[in-house]
Amino acid sequence: MTAAAKVVIVGSGIVGASTALACQDLGAEVTVMDQGPLGGLASANSFGWINASFAETQAYFDLRNAAIEFFRTLGQRLELQAHVSWPGTLWWEDVGQDFDAQFASLTARGYGAQRLDHDEIAALEPNLRDCPAHALFTPVEGAAQAQSVAQSLLAHVARRGGRLCPEQAVKSLRPSFGGGHIVQTSAGDLQCDFVILATGAAACRGLGGVGWTLPMANKRGMIVQTRPVQTRIHHILMTPDVHFRQNPDGSLVAGEIFSGDLDQLEDAPALADTVIARIRQKLRGQLDVQPAQVKLGERPVPMDGLPVVGAVPGVPGVFVAVMHSGVTLGPLIGQLLAKEILQGRSSPLMSSFRASRFAGA
Repeated sequence: MTAAAKVVIVGSGIVGASTALACQDLGAEVTVMDQGPLGGLASANSFGWINASFAETQAYFDLRNAAIEFFRTLGQRLELQAHVSWPGTLWWEDVGQDFDAQFASLTARGYGAQRLDHDEIAALEPNLRDCPAHALFTPVEGAAQAQSVAQSLLAHVARRGGRLCPEQAVKSLRPSFGGGHIVQTSAGDLQCDFVILATGAAACRGLGGVGWTLPMANKRGMIVQTRPVQTRIHHILMTPDVHFRQNPDGSLVAGEIFSGDLDQLEDAPALADTVIARIRQKLRGQLDVQPAQVKLGERPVPMDGLPVVGAVPGVPGVFVAVMHSGVTLGPLIGQLLAKEILQGRSSPLMSSFRASRFAGA
């Protein structure tokens, strides 16, 4: 009987947790390491939008589009309804030619976007104070409380015998004389066959013994979560000055700068107040919207903006999975990477996103 492959995943956010679950599904012995608490920093600070609305290339769209359906399937399998919803998105960030271009792009890709007028928007969101003249409705899209999803996946891994190691930093790797790798951690050494680096924004710092770092253009951002409010919104709302959605418990999750980079000198409490004020302006009634959490974090963004997945150049048995849109992509990437490592099955969906494009970094 062949011994089970031993896999160490470094990083416990939604990408690392999804990869751990997928490797375990294929029979591997899984250990998940994180220098902090389980659930990951980026996942804890994510807006949680599951979408394929914005993709620079057709290959990136295809990957994201496939990831949405895979996330739905995984959610049904593990009963993640408390942490994941599928309300669809109403988007009116842009107007005029930019709005028309976005609609044309989504339509050309067969994404199912619908152009709604003022009255149609009002029917879908009766608590909006001033509906725009037009919005795009993308019903396939969803939202996830990403850290909670990651923790749920990890709990499933642990119930099946996986090992979870929070608050244990991975210091370096070195080859094992018997094959595979020795992972040096703050709690001792581990021997394994494969190492997967799902370290998010920290990928730019590399790892001792790997001899390779990933060029990153990480972006700072702020997410505000409010106390629960009675007024309901029914979709993810992407407006020109604030993005917000509602969790099942009634709390609102909002961000002002979705794809930009928050200024280091920004007054976070003042910006949070501005975000709250903008939400109050958007919704009917005298809302008692109070911030419960103001989260400042770093979005892990590879230098060219696209995911980096697969073998680390020149280091056999070590793989990387780092990307923006980790919430959307994490479950599918975990599945595809596990199949590649443990079964030798390479998906064409990942062919444009290999780490080898940064081999000279």
